[in-house]
Amino acid sequence: MERYAAQGKHFDDIHDLLALRVMVSTVPDCYSAVGIIHSLWRPLPDEFDDFIANPKPNGYQSLHTTVMCLGTTPLEVQIRTHDMHHIAEYGIAAHWRYKEGEKKDKHFEEKIAWLRQLIDWHRELSGAEEFLESVKTDIFIDQVFVYTPKGEIKDLPKG
Repeated sequence: MERYAAQGKHFDDIHDLLALRVMVSTVPDCYSAVGIIHSLWRPLPDEFDDFIANPKPNGYQSLHTTVMCLGTTPLEVQIRTHDMHHIAEYGIAAHWRYKEGEKKDKHFEEKIAWLRQLIDWHRELSGAEEFLESVKTDIFIDQVFVYTPKGEIKDLPKG
């Protein structure tokens, strides 16, 4: 709520308090599902995004729409395939590993978990400076990073 207030949005302008995610098998099923949803509930104008036809730079794909359910309640609906969901939740690198059937690598999984935690912190904190300070103090407390003359990054223990 604070994020919306900081953006100057009124409570009535918030359309994602209620959300529903629909997962289907194929891309054509995504478009069929949005058609069914729009036939059941009134879609809000200017509240439809097709990230399947126009993926985000990070590869994120999904259909987003907001409809009025129960007469006056906005409901955000995200529609995606199971593969799109896996990529959205775990990232493209994890998805490739999943699709290729590779065995889990504990070190790789730890790095993925660390990156996910970093993303969560970034979402929670208000500004870039606050985020960077949090990273410095919470994550790298016992580590020192240095560059070699060849431009490689080396992770050294503190002290």
